[in-house]
Order: sequence, then C-alpha cells, then structure tokens
Amino acid sequence: MTSKPNLSAVRALIADAKPIPTVKHRFKGDPEPGGPREGVNAGQWRPDQLGLPPDCPVLPLGVDGSANWFLDPIGQLYCYTKPYGQADTLELFRGRHLYLYWAWPKWGRGKGDDGKPACDGWRNEKARETLIAACTAKGPWNAVERVRGRGSWTDPDGGLVVHTGENVLIGGRRQPPGEINGSVYPTRPAIPDPWPTPVEDKDNPAKLLRPLLQSWNWARPYVDPQLLLGWIGAALLSGALPWRPAVFITGDKGTGKSTLQELIKGLLGDWLIQAVDTSAAGLYQRVGHDCLPIAVDELEGEADVKKQKAVLKLARIAASGGLMLRGGDKHQGVEFRARSCFLFSSINTPPLEPQDLSRMALLRLARLPPSQPAPDLPPNSLSVVGRCILRRLMDEWPRFDETWSAFREELGAGGMDARGQDTFGTLLAIADMIENEGWNEDRLKTPGDGDMFWWRDLMAADTMAEFEDATENWLGCLNHLLSVPVEAWRNGNKTTVGQVLEAWFGRETEWTDIVKVRGLLSQAGLMLRIDGKQQWLAVPNQSPSVRRMFEGSKWAGETGASVWSGALRQAPRGTVYETGQTRVNGVKSKCTLINLDGLYGEGGVMSTAE
Repeated sequence: MTSKPNLSAVRALIADAKPIPTVKHRFKGDPEPGGPREGVNAGQWRPDQLGLPPDCPVLPLGVDGSANWFLDPIGQLYCYTKPYGQADTLELFRGRHLYLYWAWPKWGRGKGDDGKPACDGWRNEKARETLIAACTAKGPWNAVERVRGRGSWTDPDGGLVVHTGENVLIGGRRQPPGEINGSVYPTRPAIPDPWPTPVEDKDNPAKLLRPLLQSWNWARPYVDPQLLLGWIGAALLSGALPWRPAVFITGDKGTGKSTLQELIKGLLGDWLIQAVDTSAAGLYQRVGHDCLPIAVDELEGEADVKKQKAVLKLARIAASGGLMLRGGDKHQGVEFRARSCFLFSSINTPPLEPQDLSRMALLRLARLPPSQPAPDLPPNSLSVVGRCILRRLMDEWPRFDETWSAFREELGAGGMDARGQDTFGTLLAIADMIENEGWNEDRLKTPGDGDMFWWRDLMAADTMAEFEDATENWLGCLNHLLSVPVEAWRNGNKTTVGQVLEAWFGRETEWTDIVKVRGLLSQAGLMLRIDGKQQWLAVPNQSPSVRRMFEGSKWAGETGASVWSGALRQAPRGTVYETGQTRVNGVKSKCTLINLDGLYGEGGVMSTAE
C-alpha cells in the first residue's frame, strides 16, 4: 500500500520549478537590416517622451557628470561615456544590434533585392545623440544611492525586498529586475531564491539548527549557538536591517571551525562571499552594489595588522551602513554603502578596538572530544534549510521592529549599553524569528516573565567577554599615559608615571619628596601641580616628551598637533580633569590637569576598592 504524498511539499516543488534556461538576449523581434519593425520603416519612428525610438531595449537612468547610466537589454547596469564609440554603443545594446540598424540606419550606395538603397550599418553619431539626450532628460542620477544589488532591502513603506539576481521579490511576489519604486535592481548572477511557499511552524527545518549548532564545544553553551543562529538570519537580511552585527569565531585546531564554516556555507550558498587573507579594497571591489554577507577566515593576530584593521574598519562601517567612496575607471568605481554582515574566524584574534568590540559577538570554541563524530552536513539538505530560513524571515519581517525593541529592552535591563543592545538585540530577535512563528506577547513583551528574562541574566554586560576590554576613549588614553615605560627611568625602581603618582599619593617611604617626584615627571614632560589640597598631574597639550610616550598609539597625533589632550578631555570634568596653564620644564604650557584624587582617591578611576 502506497502512502499519500505530502501535497504541500508537492506544491512547493512545482512552484519552485525553473524553466529550461534560454539565452535571454536572443530577441527575435528585430528585423534584418533595412526591414520594417512592426510596420514602421527603418529610421522613420516617432520618438517617445525621452526622445527614444519605441520599445528601446536600453533603459536610461540619468546622468552623473559626463557619465550616462543605463540598464542594458538584460538588465545590467551600464555606464555609457566617452568616447561614445561604435563599440561602446554596440556593448550597451548587447545582443540587440539589429535594433540599432532599424533605429538609426546607415544607407549604402548599393541596392537591395527590392531595388531600394541597402542598409549596411547604423549611424553611431545619431544613436549617441539620442541616448545622451534621453539620459539628460531623466536628470541627475547617482549609482551609489540608487542601485540595489543582490541581497535584502526595504521598500519605501518598510516592507522587505529580496533581490536574488534574476528575481526581485516584493511582498513575496516575483518580478523581473529593473527600476522599481525609484531604486534600480540590476540583473546579476543568480543566488538561491527563498523557499516558494510559507514554512509552517510544525514543518520548520530551521528548528533543527540550534541543537546542531550546540553540538560544538562553545565557551557559552547556550548563548553562542543562539547568537550564531541569529547571525545566519541577519546575513540574509543585511541590507534591510537598521544595524548589522558581526561575529568573530575563535578556536584552536581540532575545535571544528572548518566544519562550522562548511555548515554556514551550505546554508547560505552563493549568498555568502568567502575570503581568506583578503584586504578591505579586495572586499569592497568584490561586493560592489550587493549587500551579501562576507566570511573572512584566518584573520590572524600575527598577520599584517594594518591590513587586518582595514578589514575590521570595513565591518565597522558596514554595521551602520556607512558610505564607502572609492574612485574607479570610467566612473565605474567601487563606491557603495557597506551593508554586509561580517563573519570572522581565526585561531587568534587581531587587535580589536572598543568600537569593534561593540559591533560583534565573540564566540569561542574549545576542543571537541575525540570520540565525538563529525556532524552529517549533506549540502542539498542544508541549501533547502537556508532557503526555508529566508522564506521564514520574509514572512516574519513585519514583526522585526517590535521583536528587536523587546530584546533591546531586556538586554538594557541587564546593564548592556545602547550599542550592545543594537548588536545582540538584532541577533536574538532574528533567531527568534527563525525559530518561532508570529509575535507572542507572553514570550516577548512581558518583562521578567516568559522566555525573555533568561537573556537578561545570561547576557548581563558584566559577564560578557565582548565588554571586558571595552574601555572609553579617554580612559584608554589615560591608561596608556600612566602605564607606558618612561625611557629616562629605565634603570630606576619605578618605570611608569602611574607607579610614581601612586607612590606619591599613597605617601610611600622614599616617595614623599616633592622635588624628587617633580624631577622625575619633568623628564617625561609632565608636572606635579599642587593647589592647596588639590593635586594635579599637568599634561601639556603640546610636548615632544609627552608625544614620545604616545608614539605608535592612536593618541600621538603629529608634532604641534596632539590627540591626547582632546582624548583626556572626554573624561568627566572636575572629578577627573580640569584645564589650566602650568610651567613645565621652564616653558609656560596650556595643560590638561588630571585630578590625583579622582585617580587614586576613594572611588577614583584607578582605585582597586569595589
């Protein structure tokens, strides 16, 4: 006895069926040279509102300086610019050269079979006049702001738009690429479409992902798999999100990083741009106008630090959708708004600035038990799961803002700052959209009840590795000043400014002589100033000696233009610093005055008291 087929699965397969591929640019409606087109003789057409011949296969978009922008016959973005040669026009009309013969015919001296002059080419000067005029009629146009490549976007009403290269899905309905609602969605190489039918909660294969992800040996066994699940969803929504979090996975050999990368690639397929030992320039040239996720493997701490920092900076810019401006040939530069979600992995992490840490989740892997078998990752199944996730996110998108706000509120109650709420709230909200169907007031909105309150405890800011080294800029600058060794003191028992100041403030034996202390500080270009009961460390705004201590740091600046003074003045005024003038090494100097009581007194920033 045969079992009944799963009708919903059958319908999905039928809806997902693709037609037999055809060569799109083989258009058969254009006549042979000199012949009429739909009853209109060659060259005798009436112009439309833009001055173009009827049914022109190229779509003018507008002008940007001397660049004329079009969509070519297969929907690709094309910059038509000098010298406007015949080859340029032919390339613009890609495969529709017979239309050029009909629209702008060039008549030869010979006769055709009908005795009339034969068409032996097209008049390129007339074609380019018409094309340039049409673009001018459309007005100024900027590719950076108007072009939307592959990935997810939002329409003017906040709805989700998914561009998969050959299809644009708005409200779940497919339409061909082109100019839509004021934006241009060019034809691009195809990436997987979302699953064609809604994914019901009971049939949601993505629910299998969390237990699969939990099979790795994570430092935070419950938190880290959920954050990674959220990143997989965020990667598919990159351009539509108000904030794009990054994830950095670290682990030694034998922790399963490579298998984990295979899993993610299997889920995302061609949506994911993978790179090893890359540069920021290479990435933004590869991404162009797309907003696809980027995975960078082996971003090691011992590699070229400058190059790694540039890649991390690109991820930082992408988090908020910052504008990248890079010039290029023929006005086809790589200018774009960076909107990709980044995934990094390495054995060691490169130097991470506080502004980088606030934008990413740090997921640490430990070694797997030798007896643990590798997970079964069939590529075909993973690709189906990835497409189901995308479909699920499309259907759940209307509740994103509300869900995101609920998670941000809960994380804020656990002490997380606004940037942390943006980053981790996005990951948790999208993971919830993948695993759960619809908004649930009891689960998502009630503070301290339901499923939400766990995240307040599990992700309290003071327990998260991401915030351990998150130091405010002024405090990082002050820490550097107090802890860097002073070259002139290398043979003494105190080698840093902080050691000398703490000994003086604590009235340690042999460190009560103000002349001695001032003499040492003067060698570092600093001064101990005492005003009654107030004691200050005077840090000149400009000083070669002070600059030497900041050499190689981001607070050094240039000779005659320091950075440290501005950084130190980001501290709380009065309790930590004041401004003033003091004579340092015989020179009257404008200074930033650091309050020693605010450093080492009760409740001071350097106090060890809890």
